[in-house]
This record gives sequence, C-alpha cells and structure tokens, in this order.
Amino acid sequence: MKGKLIGIFLILLTLTSCNNRVIADFEITNNTGTKIDSLKIEPMVVLDGKFISLKPNEKAEYKADMTGIAKIDGSYRLSYQQNGETIIKDFGYYSNGYPSDYLTRIEIEKDTLKFDAKFEKY
Repeated sequence: MKGKLIGIFLILLTLTSCNNRVIADFEITNNTGTKIDSLKIEPMVVLDGKFISLKPNEKAEYKADMTGIAKIDGSYRLSYQQNGETIIKDFGYYSNGYPSDYLTRIEIEKDTLKFDAKFEKY
C-alpha cells in the first residue's frame, strides 16, 4: 500500500511540474503624447511574441512567456514603433531562463526610456 501511495505521489508531482509556466511581468506606461504600436518585450533569444499598442498616457500590463527558452542568462529586448520609426532597446537581466525580478515598470518618454525593477511584491 505504501509503495502505491509513493507511486501516485510521484505521478502527480510529475504531471503538475509539466504545467509550470515561466512568465516575466511588465507594466508599461506611454508618456510620449503619441500612439505606440507593435510593442513587444521578449528575451533576446525569442523571435516571436505578442504585440500591443498603447494610446498616449495609457498604461498596460505585459506578460512575456519564457517557458520555452534555454536555461541561460540574458536580457530582454523592448521594441516598438512610434511615428514611423522602430525603437529597440535591450534592458534587464534574467538568470537560467527565469526572471530576476518580480515586476519591471517601464515608462516610455518622448526622448528616453525609464526602467524600474521590483524584486518583491510589496
């Protein structure tokens, strides 16, 4: 009986561990006064991802799925289009395929980008 319980426990543990998703959370604010289009944040090793648009003074949450990337260290890449120009900026850090922080706040200004990493939920 004890052997069966251990076997069931191991099967349940295996099944639940397969569904663990690795998500990096971002909060983005558009302070430019113009629309931002085709915004995407991904680990530099990922070429596809979801795109969002932000109206002037709009704030949005963005979740980057890091589940399928290799367990390596790297940085994120923010890209977006504004007034017909494509802006690309590398920032932040992840370790062994996992985010180093709980949340990264990004403020997009007319002439600069501001990044603020939060390492705790408080």
